[in-house]
Amino acid sequence: MSSQGEIEGTDSRKSKLAALSGIVNVFRFEHNGSLKDRLLTALLVLSLALALSLLAIYLPYGRILCVAWTSAIAMVSAFEVVRLFARNPETLHYRPIAGFATYVILVIPALVATSEAGGVVLGQVVHWQRLYISLVIAGHLLMIAHVLDGRVRLEDAARFSERYGGAFFLLAICAPQLIVIAGSALGVQLLWWIAGVAALNDAAAYFVGSALGKHKMAPGLSPNKSLEGSVAGLVVGSIAGVALWRVLLGGGIGDVWVGVMSLAAILSAQAGDLSKSYLKRLRGVKDTGALFPGHGGVLDRFDAMIAAAPVVLVFVSMWGLL
Repeated sequence: MSSQGEIEGTDSRKSKLAALSGIVNVFRFEHNGSLKDRLLTALLVLSLALALSLLAIYLPYGRILCVAWTSAIAMVSAFEVVRLFARNPETLHYRPIAGFATYVILVIPALVATSEAGGVVLGQVVHWQRLYISLVIAGHLLMIAHVLDGRVRLEDAARFSERYGGAFFLLAICAPQLIVIAGSALGVQLLWWIAGVAALNDAAAYFVGSALGKHKMAPGLSPNKSLEGSVAGLVVGSIAGVALWRVLLGGGIGDVWVGVMSLAAILSAQAGDLSKSYLKRLRGVKDTGALFPGHGGVLDRFDAMIAAAPVVLVFVSMWGLL
């Protein structure tokens, strides 16, 4: 009887361990870019974002956390791009001085936007002209860097332009606008709105494109994207934009205008995604980084939000919501 009980107890423990192992495996990343990795990453990011949002809402001056988060997105995204391209074209060795200089140029506007948006949260007097000045300075510095890099050979100048032209638009122009939104009185709600619209656009485009996609949207930039998926993303994202606006920000703005903003934001998000794909194609890599399993790097994950931010900022400014 004792031996029989020991056997049964051992079998019971094995069953419990097997069940526990099965549960753990469900939440274990496979690190192969699978749909499971994408879903687990999305769940983790959403959980962290929700916790951050609650702190931002209920803590005094909590919106500074949103400013810090969007600023980190801009800084890390710029690092990922510079890491891709700060190499000697012949030897492929990193050029640390040139890379550091380019990185500083790309993040100047984001740093100024962080300072000003933080000032908004803390109730200080802000001077948005500084952000405009920082854009002008960064643009001129990038022009100088372009000339210096291509002063001997025309192909070096062309290579610099194709690498950092699109990167400047995404990181020096669009990303600071996301930081500005984060510091506004409705920053938490607007960030969730942008994230929701971008995510639903991406999900609709992915699933419809996988199932029904027959016409390539931009085969030279992203061979897997289809026109069918793009249209599905526009439709689903626009409808979701109106619904999310009502849930997160209430009434006051007509559904038609919110739908127009949603459509414009999604078009910008899709363009930003293709612009990022262009950068990856230039370097011949699948992802800009590897921080998020199934999604790649920070720019891979947040490119749509970055690209949509200026459109949203224009609309909410016209509506007097900032």
